[in-house]
Amino acid sequence: MKKVLFATTALVATAGVAAADVTFGGYGRFGVLYVDGAANEVTLSSRLRLIVTATAETDNGLSFGSQIRYQADADENGYSSNFAGNIAAFNTPRFWVSTGGLTLSVGNVLGALENMPGMYDGGVGFTGLGFLEAVYGGGDAYSSGGAGVFGVDVLYSAGAFGVHLSHSSDDLIGATVVDRTALAVSYTAGNYTVAAAIQDSDNAADTDFALTASGSFGAADVTVKYADNGTADSTFGLGVNYAVSDATTLAGYINRDSGIDQTAWGIGVRHSLGGGVSLRAGIVDNYAGVTSADAGVVFNF
Repeated sequence: MKKVLFATTALVATAGVAAADVTFGGYGRFGVLYVDGAANEVTLSSRLRLIVTATAETDNGLSFGSQIRYQADADENGYSSNFAGNIAAFNTPRFWVSTGGLTLSVGNVLGALENMPGMYDGGVGFTGLGFLEAVYGGGDAYSSGGAGVFGVDVLYSAGAFGVHLSHSSDDLIGATVVDRTALAVSYTAGNYTVAAAIQDSDNAADTDFALTASGSFGAADVTVKYADNGTADSTFGLGVNYAVSDATTLAGYINRDSGIDQTAWGIGVRHSLGGGVSLRAGIVDNYAGVTSADAGVVFNF
């Protein structure tokens, strides 16, 4: 993705700061969305996401940064929207400081479970169609279109190893105030990656632990996933991306939720037109047996 539309570099008067940079990037998408049984089953769907990133580096090599997103969704059914209606808004910013392989961030928490390798492998559609390829059931997650959860992330990478610790406190879930702490670790060897995560949460229905294992086998990238989702029992899943050609990829997933004894699946296709533009389409059958599908274009800038 070409991240920079406009960039400015300016000397900062504060002692010890060498330079600051502001970059703009993001994506746009539009197309057709179908949701079986909705008031309007077929609608147009669109989104514009603008990502503003500001960074500065001290003379001793510490990197400071902040990021905020502006997002505007338009979807009559509200299926792909983070908002109650067609509303444009900024989310809550995230701030960080990095040195070497270590990053400490505060603000709109990323969440160790959501960001563990392989969790979203096999996803389909230009809207995501519910993102049911993820097997974890409850945990902190970054919000692009709202306040999100205020917390702390600590990320560290060294060679093949990766560690992500996230924590939030006083997060309101329904009428319950929840504290969450999650830790994810990963290891990559060649074309294979394994990851494991555990979480301590005040919410009994949140995920207790999750596992992912990914590997490349010729043109296919395959990920096996498992999550123990507390009182919601467990979910086992399989995600696959298959490169038909340099430009075209088939994707799909199938997940089984033992708590409700139901299966969700999705299948889709992505075709690159070059220049950060791609055509995407997908069809999903969720755990309740509701079918949804979409087809559209996504362009990164």
